[in-house]
Amino acid sequence: MVGPASIQFAYSQEKVKTEKVLTIAVPFGPKSSVPDPRARQNGWLSNRAGVSETLVGLDYQMKMFPRLAESYRNVSPTQWEFTLRENVKFHDGSDLTAQQVKDSFLKLNDKDHSAYNPRLIKLLNIKEISVKDDRTLVFETNEPNSAFIWSLTEPTASVIKEGTDKLPIIGTGPFVFVSAEAEKNYHTKAFADYWGGKPKLDGIVMDAISDASVAALALKAGDVDLVTNYSEPDFAALEKSNQGQRFEGATTRLFFYQARTADGPLANKELRQAISLGLDRDLIVEAALAGVGGDPAHSIFPVTMESWVNQALEASYDRDKALEILDNAGLKDTNDDGIREIDGENIVLKLRSYEGRPALKPTLEVTQALLSKLGLKVEISMGEYQANNDALKLGEIHMHLQAWGTAPQGDPDYFPSTLLDSEAGYNFSGYNNPKLDALLEKGRGEFDPVKRKVIYDEIQEIIAEDLPLIPVFHKTQVSVGNGKVKGYRIHPAETYLASPELDIEG
Repeated sequence: MVGPASIQFAYSQEKVKTEKVLTIAVPFGPKSSVPDPRARQNGWLSNRAGVSETLVGLDYQMKMFPRLAESYRNVSPTQWEFTLRENVKFHDGSDLTAQQVKDSFLKLNDKDHSAYNPRLIKLLNIKEISVKDDRTLVFETNEPNSAFIWSLTEPTASVIKEGTDKLPIIGTGPFVFVSAEAEKNYHTKAFADYWGGKPKLDGIVMDAISDASVAALALKAGDVDLVTNYSEPDFAALEKSNQGQRFEGATTRLFFYQARTADGPLANKELRQAISLGLDRDLIVEAALAGVGGDPAHSIFPVTMESWVNQALEASYDRDKALEILDNAGLKDTNDDGIREIDGENIVLKLRSYEGRPALKPTLEVTQALLSKLGLKVEISMGEYQANNDALKLGEIHMHLQAWGTAPQGDPDYFPSTLLDSEAGYNFSGYNNPKLDALLEKGRGEFDPVKRKVIYDEIQEIIAEDLPLIPVFHKTQVSVGNGKVKGYRIHPAETYLASPELDIEG
């Protein structure tokens, strides 16, 4: 299981004894043997592994900072000028130049290239990239886009040079890509010429272990040194006995249901509203997270995102009100079989989730029990993430329980635009609200943060009323090490992990 993945990195038994290689259990692995950081979800793994970097980054207070860019400025509503940091080298030893940055971004729009990323293309909406000199370039967008600079912090917006047989992925980070096995492992080695200083580690192995209990066993057996997504009940037990090397940190990750609103039973808004009222979020947090690692969600954004969260919203648990809404909507049990009906048919809701995050399955199970108290029949199952999305899009299931970082870029536009815009690639609910589309467009075009706050407050109000997404809880990540891990921090956006300071005691 995890042993061979760790062993594969060893160049020889002698090297294993002398090199400092940190093995980390992560819930998800690479999507291919050469996972281009600019495509799909590969960028998150690559960024966390320290292989790829973006022009702009997010610090641990979710504030922007220059990364590969030394500085940047908004020249006009549609133009952004970047000056690159000096003495940055790619992993093949060549210098980072403005032309290389331009070439990397142009690949995002090439359907025949491994970097093709239609979702990021839509978010960035680039019209033209102009190179002024070796260290200066200008991005021009088709329309004013205040979220543009924030979108550049996303891991898939990384700067990558065309690979070779020897170096299939050429980034600029503190670690060099060595090899990967789809859905299993990702191996790196230290980059001595990294602009931010030579790493303390000689290499990192990311082992994909979707089952948290298996990851905990791997840690106990010494097969891994750190488990990033530890089981919350097991973490609570360690906390109670004051054992283990424990790490925890609040994140922007939201556990939520994406509901199929275009057709089927959940096209009925009153039913969606009753479902939300029927969710005892405090109970779910206690049951699924053992009382650690989460807070009930009242909006898509956590309260820690003070700049953007709509504090006036409250997703309360009110079973009596939920029953009243169902009755008033005519969704009643007319044949006394214990199940309410819609258009003469029993309401049977199919809910699905996926492995990789320990709290998903128990959240699904508690939801089933809670909704049964409303007279709704609920069938639950676990599947593969993308297969679940496909099933939701086809109306084969009615709700997909997911866990997303709602602001991996630090900006409020990403999450609603990616999931709820009527033309969004991840809008598998079929939700279509012209008013919301207009507000999202308006939000992207507004540069004044005070005025943007008003817009995104209204967006959150619409979501809370229509409930194409039903928030459940916001997640705090808990991790456990073997007692030897040094320099590890949990980032609120969960997009950073490997750094020159990351280390393990010999």
